[in-house]
Amino acid sequence: MAHKQTISLCATWLTLLTLVSSGHIFAETGQAAADQETEVMTVVGTRTERQVNEVGASISVITAEELERQITRDIADLVRFEPGVSVSGTGSRFGLSGFNIRGIEGNRVLTIVDGVRVPDEFSFGPFLDSRRDFVDVDSIELVEIARGPISSLYGSDALGGIVSFTTKKPSYYVSDAEGFYADINAGYSSDDSSLNASTTLALGNEQIAGLISYTHRDAEETETQGSSGYTAAQRQEADPQDIEVDSILAKLEFTPWEGHNFLLSYEQFEHTNDAQILSDYGAFVRGTLINSRDARDERERQKWVIDYHYDREEGWLNHLALKVYQQTGTSEQLTNEMRTAASGPQTRFRYSEFEQEIEGALVQFGSSFNTGEVAHTLTYGVDYYATDNKSLRNGGTFSLDGTPLFEFSPLPTRDFPITEVEQIAYFIQDEIIFLDGKLRVTPGVRYDQFDADTQADAIYLAGNPGTELPQDYDDSEVTTSLSVVYQLNEAWSTFARYSEGFRAPPYDDVNVGFTNPLGGYKTIANPDLVSETSEGIELGLRWDGRYGDMLLTVFSNEYEDFIDPLSLAPQFLATGGIDPVDGFRTFQSVNRAEVEIDGVELSGLVELGELSEALAGFGLRYSLAYADGEDLERDEPLETINPLTAVLGLVYDAQSGRWGGQVVMTLVEGKDESDIASDSERPATSGYGIVDVLAYVDITDSITLNVGLFNVTDREYIRWADTLSIGGDAPERFTQPGFNAGATLKVVF
Repeated sequence: MAHKQTISLCATWLTLLTLVSSGHIFAETGQAAADQETEVMTVVGTRTERQVNEVGASISVITAEELERQITRDIADLVRFEPGVSVSGTGSRFGLSGFNIRGIEGNRVLTIVDGVRVPDEFSFGPFLDSRRDFVDVDSIELVEIARGPISSLYGSDALGGIVSFTTKKPSYYVSDAEGFYADINAGYSSDDSSLNASTTLALGNEQIAGLISYTHRDAEETETQGSSGYTAAQRQEADPQDIEVDSILAKLEFTPWEGHNFLLSYEQFEHTNDAQILSDYGAFVRGTLINSRDARDERERQKWVIDYHYDREEGWLNHLALKVYQQTGTSEQLTNEMRTAASGPQTRFRYSEFEQEIEGALVQFGSSFNTGEVAHTLTYGVDYYATDNKSLRNGGTFSLDGTPLFEFSPLPTRDFPITEVEQIAYFIQDEIIFLDGKLRVTPGVRYDQFDADTQADAIYLAGNPGTELPQDYDDSEVTTSLSVVYQLNEAWSTFARYSEGFRAPPYDDVNVGFTNPLGGYKTIANPDLVSETSEGIELGLRWDGRYGDMLLTVFSNEYEDFIDPLSLAPQFLATGGIDPVDGFRTFQSVNRAEVEIDGVELSGLVELGELSEALAGFGLRYSLAYADGEDLERDEPLETINPLTAVLGLVYDAQSGRWGGQVVMTLVEGKDESDIASDSERPATSGYGIVDVLAYVDITDSITLNVGLFNVTDREYIRWADTLSIGGDAPERFTQPGFNAGATLKVVF
């Protein structure tokens, strides 16, 4: 089925290409091209600054101004109007997950802030779930989202795509003419009763400048549309939460000579959540009554970066970038319980911690030269980074008088041994321009080598008795890419791209270790895991002219050796997963054969004012994303695929530029049983449509008000991405908020 859809989509693309080439759709005059808006620039697609239309890939670019006008508070809001990209996490105490791009999610999507990877996701059991929401959107200047495999530029984890954040820096705000900048931005959102305040201060000139940005946010739980405040599985309302976020960004920029730029950056992000998990109050676990369960979860990210950039037009070396960085990310999760067991009342606590430290360096060179009438831009370099990874679980159970009670699993323990992973890569890419700029061909190749060294310390050994000693492992991967962009005329262009991705075997899958005698199961290591790999083909058609713009993309991605975490150990399948030596049901991470995802995406803007003077200032923005995924080994649908989604927005900007707004309709198809794996416990979802209204007004030259009205029809719905967490709970607790509103006020001094 997926192959037939891909063939059909490719045929559609080729038909459109033929029509455009023969001039049967739209022609564009030179004057019309001159009327086009300034091109949006991107770096993520080629590691060089290029106009989006020059890159052979589907890339979204979101500016700081767009983030402000859309009342963006977190990474989920950031992709609210991005079909094909989502962030889940509704109904969970652990917060938002990472990004899902075209059905690939988690650590298979590379997420970076100023070129540095954010900490991995890691979960183990009910009390440890470290997620990737480590980003303060108020500190962001630009977001770039590249869809599909892109490891030939960025290495491991860019299996399904990349989300790149660029934070504010001094030169965006000050110059020799304007040496001072300051702003205050305050906001409120009713769906979580959040109050948000941020400020940015920049001082200096074009030679030396500094910036400091600070954000504070207080919030409660995000409301659902459930009406019941009961406890346990009957609870429909969100569990009460008290959330506090603090983020600080500081940068010092120095340009001593023309073409030389130094940038020193420091960033600290802290998130604290105190929660009453009322949805667990009154639950029974193995015959024990949970009277109460409360939690305190903290996550923190600290980062230092030193950047140096050298640019010149003459000579063989036109660009040099050097980056050195260090980052520590920590998630700490504490759970306290009051319980009643057969032996009487008890108290219990569980403490979990996941910490990842990364240190790295990047050296990137750029050389531009000509061979005859062909222009080349060569990008090449070395990328090195090392991560130190460790987890810790501890806990205890006590009688009411404080007497320690027996624990069936040894504590403290580690779910995997302390592991250091080193990775070094060498990459090269050549952007080749033919035919007076009409044809751009970009081949690229990257070689990655990684080594993992494990340390089985006393905590790991004591917590995993009888487990085989962990093993070091190493591997290497070569990934390639090839893109072609052809400018058919001044308005129309087309592109094709082949790209590869990979993800190195995760340390927690290779050497996982855990035994639960009470539950009668254990997890064991698998040092034979190999890297997950992907191949992607993408075909695109672009139009950018007087009457608007359009991008049509069809894609087909194949993924091999997917790592399935903690499946029944293959060596014990004949005995139902039971290890005959100890009688424990045994789980192990294994490679699966093949997954395929095909789809089509359409986005663009129609400038209605160019069609009629009566519609001056109006525009129609549209986007659509459809994907179909299949686990070919199991002949089952791939459940990480989001349903067909379309976004249609009527936009207005006054000719004065002082005010404007948009009405946005989002339409999402339901998921029926035919789209869900036969052994899945996820419920089917209904389709839905919601309407949001956004508006802005520049009250003065220095004061801007942004207002958002969301889900104005008060539609009750559940996003497919959130159904994974429902289980035996009330589905209403995972619904999105009903009608809600938000506003921000920004003052620039």
